[in-house]
Amino acid sequence: MRVEGPKTSTGAGKTRKNSSAASGFSVPSQGSDATSASSTVPSGVAGVQSLDAILALQSVDNPEDRERRAVRHGHDLLDQLEALRADLLAGHVSPQRVGSLLSLVRAKQGADDPKLVVLIDDIALRARVELAKLGIDA
Repeated sequence: MRVEGPKTSTGAGKTRKNSSAASGFSVPSQGSDATSASSTVPSGVAGVQSLDAILALQSVDNPEDRERRAVRHGHDLLDQLEALRADLLAGHVSPQRVGSLLSLVRAKQGADDPKLVVLIDDIALRARVELAKLGIDA
Protein backbone atom coordinates (compact mmCIF):
# COMPACT_ATOMS: atom_id res chain seq x y z
CA MET A 1 0.00 0.00 0.00
CA ARG A 2 1.32 3.42 -0.90
CA VAL A 3 0.83 6.36 1.48
CA GLU A 4 0.88 9.84 0.00
CA GLY A 5 0.73 13.27 1.63
CA PRO A 6 -2.11 15.76 1.22
CA LYS A 7 -2.78 16.69 -2.38
CA THR A 8 -3.46 20.16 -3.66
CA SER A 9 -5.26 20.90 -6.86
CA THR A 10 -3.46 22.73 -9.62
CA GLY A 11 -4.89 24.73 -12.49
CA ALA A 12 -5.68 23.04 -15.79
CA GLY A 13 -2.71 24.48 -17.68
CA LYS A 14 -0.20 24.36 -14.83
CA THR A 15 2.30 21.60 -14.35
CA ARG A 16 4.18 20.65 -11.24
CA LYS A 17 7.90 21.03 -11.21
CA ASN A 18 8.47 19.61 -7.73
CA SER A 19 5.75 17.35 -6.39
CA SER A 20 7.18 17.23 -2.85
CA ALA A 21 7.10 21.02 -2.45
CA ALA A 22 3.49 21.20 -3.61
CA SER A 23 2.31 18.47 -1.26
CA GLY A 24 3.69 20.07 1.89
CA PHE A 25 6.30 17.37 2.51
CA SER A 26 9.95 17.79 1.75
CA VAL A 27 12.26 14.92 1.03
CA PRO A 28 15.97 15.76 0.96
CA SER A 29 17.64 14.84 -2.28
CA GLN A 30 20.78 12.72 -2.50
CA GLY A 31 23.19 15.65 -2.57
CA SER A 32 21.60 17.95 0.02
CA ASP A 33 23.01 18.40 3.47
CA ALA A 34 21.21 18.14 6.83
CA THR A 35 20.81 21.90 7.31
CA SER A 36 18.63 22.37 4.26
CA ALA A 37 16.35 19.50 5.30
CA SER A 38 15.88 20.90 8.82
CA SER A 39 15.19 24.45 7.64
CA THR A 40 11.64 23.68 6.51
CA VAL A 41 8.91 25.18 8.73
CA PRO A 42 5.78 23.13 9.36
CA SER A 43 2.61 24.70 8.04
CA GLY A 44 0.58 23.83 11.19
CA VAL A 45 1.59 27.07 12.96
CA ALA A 46 -0.69 29.16 10.77
CA GLY A 47 -3.61 26.89 11.65
CA VAL A 48 -3.19 27.58 15.37
CA GLN A 49 -3.12 31.33 14.81
CA SER A 50 -6.30 31.21 12.74
CA LEU A 51 -8.00 29.12 15.44
CA ASP A 52 -7.20 31.81 18.00
CA ALA A 53 -8.76 34.41 15.72
CA ILE A 54 -11.93 32.34 15.30
CA LEU A 55 -12.26 31.84 19.05
CA ALA A 56 -11.80 35.57 19.62
CA LEU A 57 -14.56 36.35 17.12
CA GLN A 58 -16.91 33.86 18.76
CA SER A 59 -16.47 35.52 22.13
CA VAL A 60 -17.76 38.85 20.79
CA ASP A 61 -21.34 39.32 21.96
CA ASN A 62 -23.51 41.08 19.40
CA PRO A 63 -27.05 42.37 19.99
CA GLU A 64 -28.67 39.74 17.77
CA ASP A 65 -27.19 36.92 19.83
CA ARG A 66 -28.29 38.55 23.10
CA GLU A 67 -31.80 38.95 21.74
CA ARG A 68 -31.90 35.32 20.54
CA ARG A 69 -30.75 34.10 23.95
CA ALA A 70 -33.34 36.28 25.69
CA VAL A 71 -36.12 34.95 23.47
CA ARG A 72 -34.93 31.38 24.08
CA HIS A 73 -34.91 32.09 27.83
CA GLY A 74 -38.50 33.36 27.65
CA HIS A 75 -39.58 30.27 25.72
CA ASP A 76 -37.85 28.01 28.25
CA LEU A 77 -39.64 29.77 31.10
CA LEU A 78 -42.98 29.34 29.36
CA ASP A 79 -42.27 25.67 28.66
CA GLN A 80 -41.41 25.02 32.31
CA LEU A 81 -44.53 26.87 33.46
CA GLU A 82 -46.64 24.74 31.13
CA ALA A 83 -45.01 21.56 32.43
CA LEU A 84 -45.57 22.73 36.03
CA ARG A 85 -49.24 23.29 35.20
CA ALA A 86 -49.47 19.76 33.81
CA ASP A 87 -47.82 18.40 36.95
CA LEU A 88 -50.28 20.29 39.14
CA LEU A 89 -53.20 18.89 37.16
CA ALA A 90 -51.77 15.39 37.54
CA GLY A 91 -51.52 15.92 41.30
CA HIS A 92 -47.77 15.54 41.72
CA VAL A 93 -45.11 18.19 41.13
CA SER A 94 -41.67 16.78 40.44
CA PRO A 95 -38.73 18.32 42.31
CA GLN A 96 -36.71 18.39 39.07
CA ARG A 97 -39.35 20.56 37.44
CA VAL A 98 -39.34 22.98 40.37
CA GLY A 99 -35.53 23.08 40.37
CA SER A 100 -35.28 23.80 36.66
CA LEU A 101 -37.94 26.51 36.88
CA LEU A 102 -36.16 28.04 39.85
CA SER A 103 -32.82 28.10 38.02
CA LEU A 104 -34.44 29.71 34.97
CA VAL A 105 -36.06 32.39 37.14
CA ARG A 106 -32.73 33.18 38.80
CA ALA A 107 -30.86 33.36 35.49
CA LYS A 108 -30.84 36.81 33.94
CA GLN A 109 -30.87 37.27 30.19
CA GLY A 110 -30.28 40.79 28.96
CA ALA A 111 -31.60 42.14 25.69
CA ASP A 112 -31.40 45.51 23.98
CA ASP A 113 -35.09 45.68 23.12
CA PRO A 114 -36.94 47.19 26.10
CA LYS A 115 -40.24 45.54 25.10
CA LEU A 116 -38.58 42.14 25.11
CA VAL A 117 -37.04 42.81 28.52
CA VAL A 118 -40.44 43.78 29.95
CA LEU A 119 -42.06 40.68 28.45
CA ILE A 120 -39.46 38.31 29.87
CA ASP A 121 -39.68 40.04 33.25
CA ASP A 122 -43.45 39.49 33.22
CA ILE A 123 -42.96 35.79 32.45
CA ALA A 124 -40.38 35.50 35.23
CA LEU A 125 -42.78 37.24 37.64
CA ARG A 126 -45.48 34.72 36.78
CA ALA A 127 -43.01 31.89 37.43
CA ARG A 128 -42.09 33.44 40.81
CA VAL A 129 -45.80 33.59 41.72
CA GLU A 130 -46.24 29.91 40.86
CA LEU A 131 -43.16 29.00 42.89
CA ALA A 132 -44.46 31.10 45.81
CA LYS A 133 -47.76 29.17 45.69
CA LEU A 134 -45.67 26.02 46.21
CA GLY A 135 -43.91 27.65 49.17
CA ILE A 136 -40.59 28.22 47.37
CA ASP A 137 -38.90 31.58 47.62
CA ALA A 138 -37.40 32.62 44.30
